Amino acid sequence: MSSRKSQFTALDHLISIFPGDGKGIVNFVTVFFDDSGTHRESSIAVAACYASTVEQWKEFERNWNEAKRDAHFDIFHMAEFAAGRGAFARWSDPQRRKLLTRLCGIINARVKVGYAVAIPKRIYDDVIRDPFRDFCGQFHYTFALRQCASRIAEWRRKYHKAASMKYVFDQMGTNQGKGEIMEVMDAAIAKSHRESETTGVPPVTGYSFETRASILPLQAADILAWTSLQQMHKRLSKRRLNWIAQLAWEELASFRGTLDVSFYTETQLRDWADKYLDALIHVFEQKRKS
Repeated sequence: MSSRKSQFTALDHLISIFPGDGKGIVNFVTVFFDDSGTHRESSIAVAACYASTVEQWKEFERNWNEAKRDAHFDIFHMAEFAAGRGAFARWSDPQRRKLLTRLCGIINARVKVGYAVAIPKRIYDDVIRDPFRDFCGQFHYTFALRQCASRIAEWRRKYHKAASMKYVFDQMGTNQGKGEIMEVMDAAIAKSHRESETTGVPPVTGYSFETRASILPLQAADILAWTSLQQMHKRLSKRRLNWIAQLAWEELASFRGTLDVSFYTETQLRDWADKYLDALIHVFEQKRKS
């Protein structure tokens, strides 16, 4: 009895909420700002998300635990790994290359789709101003998150229309806009319930904030977020990346499925804002007529 209990992981508990046969889609999302991931002085906000089926996430967890056992590490944090700190201090380059290649291979084998959005905060502040900002997100990473979520929703409607879906976020501090993200998700869930009556797509079952120490797929999202951040810095500064950032990008980009990483320029954001504003005006006009 105790042996069976010990095999029931935090991921098992998290996905046990799925109704029916438990074949839903789970999105693991991390919101990433800079190497520390938290401070307000960061110049770029990045949201990154991987989605897959419950069955494949369980296989992912098994593969990841095997890698942890073989390489003798506990929690994989990409910024720490790249800097050679913590558990990865004194690791040789061949050791790090071998582990990173293996982890990216596990990700590519088990996920169904990946999305990331990177937005320089200065550009967002210049283009998205009040009162329009209330509709886009006061926090930069809320905008990035919404962009990822809309693409995940579109992918789900196209390929997994009958599947339930849940969002799992990396833990955040309250000063990082967690409240705004909760408001966005609550509104999205309510909308999904309303639309389900006409589309037949099951509503979003919920969301939660979890720790990457126990929910291992969040460590995969962290790798994608950090790697996307490095690519954004490369595009802005035209500097060369170190070999770890380049290897991570090459390995993740070799994924044979959909991996969509968007790097917003000022022109692209202005184009998006014009289209979104036109859509909002259209909605308000329709409501006024009705």
